[in-house]
Amino acid sequence: MIFEIKKENFKSIYNILDDQIDNVEVKAVIEGNNPGWIFADSNISPKTAVVWSKGIQGFYFVGDHNNPEFNNYLNDHIDKKIIPRVIKENLDRFEFSGENEKWCSKLEEIFANRELNKSKQMIYKFNYDQWDNYQKRELNDKFRLRKIDAELLSDSKIENLDYIISEILRWWDSCEKYLEETFGYCIILDNKIVSYCICNFVYDNIHTIGIETLKGYRRKGLSQSAAEAFVEECIADKLNPHWECMESNLASRALAEKLKFNRERVYSLYSFSFNKEIT
Repeated sequence: MIFEIKKENFKSIYNILDDQIDNVEVKAVIEGNNPGWIFADSNISPKTAVVWSKGIQGFYFVGDHNNPEFNNYLNDHIDKKIIPRVIKENLDRFEFSGENEKWCSKLEEIFANRELNKSKQMIYKFNYDQWDNYQKRELNDKFRLRKIDAELLSDSKIENLDYIISEILRWWDSCEKYLEETFGYCIILDNKIVSYCICNFVYDNIHTIGIETLKGYRRKGLSQSAAEAFVEECIADKLNPHWECMESNLASRALAEKLKFNRERVYSLYSFSFNKEIT
């Protein structure tokens, strides 16, 4: 059987995590820093679990990959319990990964009757030793770098404030929670936010990076300038910036490497579509 774990019992999942993997997104959900759900084979002493992250809008399988008490019920549980819930989150696909390579063949076996899409995700680790020689990009005078703080989030002069607020709320329960746990930077042009670097997840001293620049303002180095400010604050506060992107996102990979991040590992990401009319 598979059960949903109550939030007060999320930390029971720590015992089954792979110690060799950062599991930042999973641990951020367990700690209650970022919203999500956890399903496992036991409410008390789980051996296997799947963690849903609201921000990523995806699932992470952790623990014992050879657990029939979990695996044999998984497809049925997904169809009857999970898919109706993710439909309410306006999703039309089940996206997932395993915490380590042991899960890959098992997940492909479990979902053999589904049409799986497969891609690769890349994780980068910041190289502090190389930052001393880093040359920051000069921001064009017409653009303004600004920290994402309470003052900015209440600034009525910014015409597209909802742009940054909606992105924060994608990952966090509230803007207040975001400001309590982390920080971010944006680039402003004529009272319009055109680029940002925010933190998607926090666990311990790890702060993950999320960047975006509006169409029409790309290829101007704006994401780089915002990310530079984020990295500098991480360094000053002895925090660990964390970068992850799809293998196919060449621009993100190039920027990570420019900002002195080194590729740490690559893992497989899967998904399958479902009918949104399922109830």
